[in-house]
Amino acid sequence: MEIKQLRYFKRVADAGSVSRAAAALSVAQPAVSRQIANLEEALGTPLFFRNGRGVKLTDAGEQLYSHANDILEAVRQAEQNVRDTMGIARGTILIGSMPTVVRYLAPPLLLNVQKAFPDLDLEFTEGMSGYVNEWLSNGLLDVAILHDATRTQHFLTEPLMCEALVFVTADTKGETGPIAFRDAIARPLVLPRRVHGLRLYVERVAANMRLQLNVAGELDCAMAIKAMVREGRGDSIMPHGAVADEEGLAVRPVSDPALQRTLLLATSSQRPVSQSTRAVIQELKKLVRNFTSGRGWPGAERYSDRPAQRPAQEPYTPCADEARAGSFDHAA
Repeated sequence: MEIKQLRYFKRVADAGSVSRAAAALSVAQPAVSRQIANLEEALGTPLFFRNGRGVKLTDAGEQLYSHANDILEAVRQAEQNVRDTMGIARGTILIGSMPTVVRYLAPPLLLNVQKAFPDLDLEFTEGMSGYVNEWLSNGLLDVAILHDATRTQHFLTEPLMCEALVFVTADTKGETGPIAFRDAIARPLVLPRRVHGLRLYVERVAANMRLQLNVAGELDCAMAIKAMVREGRGDSIMPHGAVADEEGLAVRPVSDPALQRTLLLATSSQRPVSQSTRAVIQELKKLVRNFTSGRGWPGAERYSDRPAQRPAQEPYTPCADEARAGSFDHAA
């Protein structure tokens, strides 16, 4: 078994298609098929079922896949450690965050890192905050940008910025102007499930005011939530940046209290941060400073710089509006 074969195998399994995997790897489809065939021959068993819609793992493929992430991560970490001893920023850095954050940070960060460190590659993965939390915990990410402080010894966190949350409704309703938090949560709301930071934050604010949310639907997809709001099937509370300039949606500030989330830079405390990761983090911080000093990210405000800390030992100081809303000890 060769590392290259294993990388191609994982790409095909994740993509569910040889052609999609080839496109992601920027290689010809026959080259991918050949590597998979050689791997199956070396192991003496088929790893995929082929059908008209793509491929699916066999039982043997499932067994191999269960080990593939650990093997490839160990190889990547070994390569990174060797490069770090040479003081060279190379390799691949994996970054995970919520869709709003990826929307604003990914394009300029990719460009800046490419200019500053041409031998360094970035890969972004987006998902709701609860999933990003899990990916970082499982060692699938080098850097994550999360909601709030997660009280665990497994993360080192550092506040990056604050972002306003707004009330979102269909523009056909013709509603404008601020809405009181009490009135907002009395409306039928479409929100993420409780495993995600935004939902937990809104519930915490409501609980501190002895109120309950009127939840009309739970969806773990920002695009789906916005689609339901456009159709008039409920309203929502979302980051301002997620709904800025979106057709069919009206944005209203929330008052009494205003809502604001803190975005944290998080790394694993279970393994050392490589020089390449540190280089990317510095570029990311520069970019955040540019956003929060200008108008490129609606609702973004700067958070004062401070050193990384273990939230389980010393919780961070919330933004001013968060302090009025309540403290946070939930998972991001």
